[in-house]
Amino acid sequence: MNFSESKGVDPGAVIKLLINNWYIFFITISLAFLGAKIYIDHTMPVYEVSTSILINEGGDRNLTDHDELMQGLGLPGGMSGIDNQLNILESRALTKRVIEELDLEIEYYFKTTKNSIPLYPSSPAKIVLLGKKSLPKNVEFSMTYLGNNNFNLKSEVLGYDFLGTFGDAIKMEDVTLVIEAIDVNWFESNKEVEFCFISYSLESLIRYFNSRLEVEPLSTSGSILQISLSGINKARDVDFLNKLASVFKKLSLEKKNLEADRRIQFINSQLVGISDSLVITENQLQQFRSSHRVMDLSAQGQVIITQVTNLENEKARLTLEANYYESLAEYLKRNKEGELPLPISLGIEDETLTLLVTELADMQEQLSSTGGGEKNPLQNLLNQRIKSKKEELVETLNGLIRANSLAQKENQSQILRVNSQASALPVTERQLLGIERKFKINDELYTFLLEKRSELQMQRASNVPDNEVIDPASVEYATIVAPDQNMIYFLALFMGAFVPFIVLLLLFILNKTVREDDIQDYVSIPIVGNIPQERNNKLLEVINYPESELAESYRMIRSKLQFITQDKINPIILITSSMPADGKSVTSVNLATVYSLLGKKTVLVSCDLRQPKFNGIISNEDRGISTYLIGKDKIEDIVQKTKYENFFVIPPGPIPPNPSELIASEKTRELFEILKSNFDCIIVDTAPLGMVSDSHHLITYADATLMVVRIKHTLKNMLADILNELNQDRRKHIALIINGTTKEKKKYGYGKKYGYTSRNKV
Repeated sequence: MNFSESKGVDPGAVIKLLINNWYIFFITISLAFLGAKIYIDHTMPVYEVSTSILINEGGDRNLTDHDELMQGLGLPGGMSGIDNQLNILESRALTKRVIEELDLEIEYYFKTTKNSIPLYPSSPAKIVLLGKKSLPKNVEFSMTYLGNNNFNLKSEVLGYDFLGTFGDAIKMEDVTLVIEAIDVNWFESNKEVEFCFISYSLESLIRYFNSRLEVEPLSTSGSILQISLSGINKARDVDFLNKLASVFKKLSLEKKNLEADRRIQFINSQLVGISDSLVITENQLQQFRSSHRVMDLSAQGQVIITQVTNLENEKARLTLEANYYESLAEYLKRNKEGELPLPISLGIEDETLTLLVTELADMQEQLSSTGGGEKNPLQNLLNQRIKSKKEELVETLNGLIRANSLAQKENQSQILRVNSQASALPVTERQLLGIERKFKINDELYTFLLEKRSELQMQRASNVPDNEVIDPASVEYATIVAPDQNMIYFLALFMGAFVPFIVLLLLFILNKTVREDDIQDYVSIPIVGNIPQERNNKLLEVINYPESELAESYRMIRSKLQFITQDKINPIILITSSMPADGKSVTSVNLATVYSLLGKKTVLVSCDLRQPKFNGIISNEDRGISTYLIGKDKIEDIVQKTKYENFFVIPPGPIPPNPSELIASEKTRELFEILKSNFDCIIVDTAPLGMVSDSHHLITYADATLMVVRIKHTLKNMLADILNELNQDRRKHIALIINGTTKEKKKYGYGKKYGYTSRNKV
């Protein structure tokens, strides 16, 4: 059989390894849970608060456009669309307005050993600044209460250290402040606590709140947005969200009112000139009728004035269009990116122009609600779209200006034709016709504008926001999102089990020594015994403790060896190992003693000429194998009788310079022939096979070769190489002795005393 160093990782062996080391998992998991509990107990809880807002996607303008003259009057406020609303809610501009209205510039808190505890909204003290100068931004100040309204104010960053009294002015360079005590009892009860405050810059506050603000639709098909904040100060976050919702509602209403105000302002500007013209023409008409005593026109004059009035109304409409086109063209020339508002259209019937103006207004509204500066990809994209839309609008506007110019010329020619017809009337009637024509035109236009202004004023009064709060933020509904106790304990369990598992698995995989479970790889070689793992496994264990478990294990080896050496009268049993410290010398001595206790004349031959190990058994080590092999001593000179009956020892003698050559000499054969004729059993202790070649020469004389394998010490690769080499010759009767097995590998047998019997069969 060919033996190999490893056959991969055995799942069964791994499971057994884990079971045998269960206490390690118990300890690591316990420590991990303890660490998790300490972390949870000393970590500030993070709360999540939220509010929900219903968005009216279509807007609610309801502006009246009853007359053709007012078509195109209204522009959308840019407040429609869930995406636009979401961008506005997340904009820095809106956050800035909320922070300014809440006055969150200064934060008050006190420090513990591990955390900083916020005092919002009920701080025991308040900072009042005298003058226009403000506190240094983002710098922490700490205050220690000294009693009797006195305190010590410090700033490690600025190097300030002041003694002050509540209510007194404190001057710090160009800043003067007063610390007013709101609750002195708090300071009296917490003298050991460090009261702190810090003045944040507006930019840092905006970044802080925007980084935590989350806005998302509650569903893909609905128009309700949920706004949430996560932080340690749930009261402040609740106030921020409620103020954000309030400001957002006001923003929508303000935009609607701004639209109506701009329309009303435009109409008022038109009414100023028309009102003056109406007064003048009315006075002229009254004076003419009084001086000429003429009240009404003839039938022909009535027809002419009707025609002229219609043409003049058309002229007024074309003039309004021309004014708007001129205003819009001027706007497009001077307007910068994101500048609002666009001019309001009045009486514009062209649907293409109205659509382009509407789209441009929407884009600029989105641009004003986004942040991030020039590096913001969304802003850059909007700038490109606005630029393209303006170019398209300029092209359309130029065409409309040319068409309006032609229409004005045609209208003027028609007015001239009608006026030529009026020249045929009598002088008095002709004069009355001209005055009355101007009066009617001004009167109709003035009345029309007054009606539209009234409609817009009523509309402004009825404007409502485009959104409403469904669920306001509340401290009562705040939820703890961190630390997540379930997740932390799960991670503690995972790490407490995973880390030792990986360590044990790596040790198992990287371990190159023989384990008890590896013995099954050598089942083709007989196992004559298992020596249990004991601390007192010494040279004379069998004699000193004859009823011990170790003594019984050596007796069991002796019994099984009889099956191997049964046809040998005086067997030579060679004991070796693959490497030093496997326990072969201890095994040799104790095996020799159990044979001697059986009444057999036994000799222990120490052929390990490199490391003699029989101190305490013999008294003279100056003679031995080495002196015999070189011919210095005879056999009777080197055999030493011990104080134990039937137990003899041949020591190795002085360490020679050439042990391998001596062992390979003919004197060795002669030695064993003499021993076989004088002893019932010869136990030979040799050097490790895997280290030197001495033992290879001695194996040829052995009737049985016992390889001692020490659990958790013998290297698997070295053992496999030696067994493969020895297994090639079946005449060597190779068997294994397993040294250092655990009690689980044994089972009870019967005898005079309870002993242990190996599970492995020969």
